[in-house]
Amino acid sequence: MSLLRQTRFAGAALLIGALPAHAQMTPEQVWTMWQDLTTSMGYSLTADAPRREGDRLVLDNVLVANTSPTAELRAPVARIVLRDRGDGTVEVTMSPGIDLTMKVSEPDAEPVDMAVRVDQQGYVAIVSGTPEAPKVGATATSVTISQVAPKVDGKEVPMTMAATLRGLTTSTALTRGDTTATTSDFGAASMEVDVNATNPETGGTMKMAMRGQDLKGSFAGALPAVMAPGVELPAMLNAGLRGNGGYTIGPMTFAFDMVDGGKSTAAAGSATGAQVDFGLDPAGLRYSAGATGLDVTASGDSVPFPDFRVTASEYRLGLTMPMTKSDTPSDFGLLLKLADLTLPEGVWAMIDPQARLPRDPATVEIDATGKATLFQDLTSQAAQDPEASMGQVEALTVNKLHARLAGAELTGTGAFTFDNADMETFPGMPRPAGVADLKLTGGNGLLDNLVALGLVPEDQVMGIRMMMALFTRPGEGPDTLTSKIEMTPEGQILANGQRIQ
Repeated sequence: MSLLRQTRFAGAALLIGALPAHAQMTPEQVWTMWQDLTTSMGYSLTADAPRREGDRLVLDNVLVANTSPTAELRAPVARIVLRDRGDGTVEVTMSPGIDLTMKVSEPDAEPVDMAVRVDQQGYVAIVSGTPEAPKVGATATSVTISQVAPKVDGKEVPMTMAATLRGLTTSTALTRGDTTATTSDFGAASMEVDVNATNPETGGTMKMAMRGQDLKGSFAGALPAVMAPGVELPAMLNAGLRGNGGYTIGPMTFAFDMVDGGKSTAAAGSATGAQVDFGLDPAGLRYSAGATGLDVTASGDSVPFPDFRVTASEYRLGLTMPMTKSDTPSDFGLLLKLADLTLPEGVWAMIDPQARLPRDPATVEIDATGKATLFQDLTSQAAQDPEASMGQVEALTVNKLHARLAGAELTGTGAFTFDNADMETFPGMPRPAGVADLKLTGGNGLLDNLVALGLVPEDQVMGIRMMMALFTRPGEGPDTLTSKIEMTPEGQILANGQRIQ
């Protein structure tokens, strides 16, 4: 299933879930605002003739739909009731079940039929504010989103998924103008996710389950009037699309079980918490995800050790990247961190039966930022051409380099600029200029242990030591080496002040 298909379907589901968020101070204004918003996003919104029943505006057979040359989406809601509370606010309730269906028929691709059901228990929203700046607060005992097995070219793909939020609370505020500014917060007492899939060719099965507690999240951004399906991302960004948000999850557990070809593999684990942050604007995309207190165990035919258990105090992945072409450099960045990783004794016994290597937890962390110029919008058709020139790196800064393993530790920082007009000084790459500072502790001790274990031949270690002598000098403390590597604008390379090229 393509990312475009998933995005369209997810966008429709979010629209249905946010229906009351655009209501107004009277039931009629609620209905009008909801229609305006839906139309501005490229969808149609219809219902049987709305009727007044006392302080209630009743909407039967409500339908959100969108039809394009390649896709058709339908999201019916049996009934929505908008009740005037008599104090300038409106209560919104709706039928507990909503079935979303989508048919996709893209050129050179098999047709796909998808269906998602949303089940809401105890859902109530209270709308207040003004027609220009509505606000909504909503609660629900539970909300479950279930995907039934999709069909590809008329054949069912045996895969189902269900996600349930319990004790849900949300609050949303809108300010309408050329763009619609929005802020929202949500929380849930718990979350449950279950996935079941079967390989139609082999009969193999896969099950996954995740449970989490204490979810919290927020979002702030702006939605332009060109949010209709089919509008490319660069056009939406140029029209004012902005967004920043994130969420956190408290203690969580997860389990995975796969059986295929008569062999089984299972894994289970827990984390003390997880966090995701994201942002999107003309400057680019920002994404960060991580977890703390990881503890994972595995077993099965493909796991070589019966006591396979891995723990880590923290895992984090961060990415910053430009999305649109520009004549000026844009920011990019990469963060990768895996802290205090412990390996099962079976792994150590395999590589170090004599227990010569320290079993201390390992850590790897890389934090790098820089500047790059894009020649193409990353989401454009031109960017899909493998021969297209995408852009060039202008500068790179290593804010932190940290690696600790088996008694050795490497740290460092560095900053370089690149002359993209000079591809000859260093053939095939732009000429760099800058400085890197490195420090290695315990390196010689690690080499001695590797030789003693027979993992590295003695003649190779001699070559490594010669390189270390060329590029490093003794630092403070035992078995400590430092190195200052400089690349000059003239194309020279210096190691601790000594020219090596």
